[in-house]
Amino acid sequence: MKSRIIWALIACASCVVLRASTADAQTSDSTRGYDQALRFESYWGNAKIIRGADGPVVGTAGWFRSFDVEKVVATSPPALAEARVFKTNNFRGSVVGSIGALATVVGVVVAANGSNAASPILIIGGVGAMGWGVQHMNTAVRALSRSLWWYNRDLARHGATAPTVGRVDPVK
Repeated sequence: MKSRIIWALIACASCVVLRASTADAQTSDSTRGYDQALRFESYWGNAKIIRGADGPVVGTAGWFRSFDVEKVVATSPPALAEARVFKTNNFRGSVVGSIGALATVVGVVVAANGSNAASPILIIGGVGAMGWGVQHMNTAVRALSRSLWWYNRDLARHGATAPTVGRVDPVK
């Protein structure tokens, strides 16, 4: 009876040791490509794309500011598809939001200079266009986030030796 308890304790200890060594191996594998992973930091409607934890800025995106995200994430097909969604929505949101802001300002100026029937239409239409533009800018930022996630996922699957086709020089 005592030998069975001892053998059970030895078996449990072996399982714990094997599980701990497997966890260490997985941790070292999962951190392999972090120096090439992409992330973004957003500020005041702009987003900086940064390589690694403290790496160089690869590009900046925002209102009328876009760079070729498709080129950066070209090694991952799902990331490339999301980069195209980003590019389309970023441009649309920038243009329509700016036109809406201009229409709102013109409507306010016209209303301040006299009673013109067009001023409320300009103000309401301008505010609506700004809202539509902001919605597309938010869609663009979500697509950028998903694009970087797909790129990083595929980078982790291929390890640190991922193809260099999508890498660009940092912006100075």
